[in-house]
Amino acid sequence: TTEVEDNRIELNSVEAIKNSSNKLLMKQCFTNNNVKTADWFTTNGETWIIKNNEITIMNLSDLPYPIVAKHIFGSRGNGNYKLDNQEELESWLQGKILKNYIFEKFYNYSREYRLHVSKDGCFYTCRKMLKTDTPEDKRWFRNDSNSNWWLEDNEGFDKPINWDTVVEQSVKALLSVGLDFGAIDLRIQSKLDK
Repeated sequence: TTEVEDNRIELNSVEAIKNSSNKLLMKQCFTNNNVKTADWFTTNGETWIIKNNEITIMNLSDLPYPIVAKHIFGSRGNGNYKLDNQEELESWLQGKILKNYIFEKFYNYSREYRLHVSKDGCFYTCRKMLKTDTPEDKRWFRNDSNSNWWLEDNEGFDKPINWDTVVEQSVKALLSVGLDFGAIDLRIQSKLDK
């Protein structure tokens, strides 16, 4: 924040930070503003009551396994758990405070990018590349512990053919939570398939 002659310029308001740092609020903002995102769920522990921000009733067996449990205040992959079936979910649920989690459909897309954006578009981007020695059980996510970051000028960056749409959706995500600038992580399956 910069103050000039008693006028403040605020970047990334407190409200926007709250929206973007809480995965439940973030997903609600995405859904309310038609940002492309994986199907997501919240639960009271007995019945799945919210799917993509709409009240519904589901059984655990109806979930689109595999799913990822995400702590609403998790960061850098901390608090994320991949659950492949109902049995794994039921075991994982024991002792958890479920209002602290959202659940998201897992897509095993082969590429992940981080775009730094403002309302004007992307100003810096990286591709997250799994390290070759990453164990199989850690290959479903990408963060500093198991990935290298390739800049756009690296020949392995492998920019998707729908990059304009990727940037457009990233800006839309940013604006939906109210940020002025931020970083958006996203996964894509194919360079050739829009």
